[in-house]
Amino acid sequence: MAPRGNLNPKTVVAPLAAFTMACVLFTYTRSSIRAARDEAKTTRYSASRDQPKDNER
Repeated sequence: MAPRGNLNPKTVVAPLAAFTMACVLFTYTRSSIRAARDEAKTTRYSASRDQPKDNER
């Protein structure tokens, strides 16, 4: 049988911390993109409401 490796807190914490940071970064990126899209839609909508239409001039 092959050796299982040295499994102790030091060898578990670093990969666990890296995985946690990756998850946090992924979640932050997704939420930032979603917020930017929502803000762009809102800005685009309010800007189009402020513009007079061609037949209203």
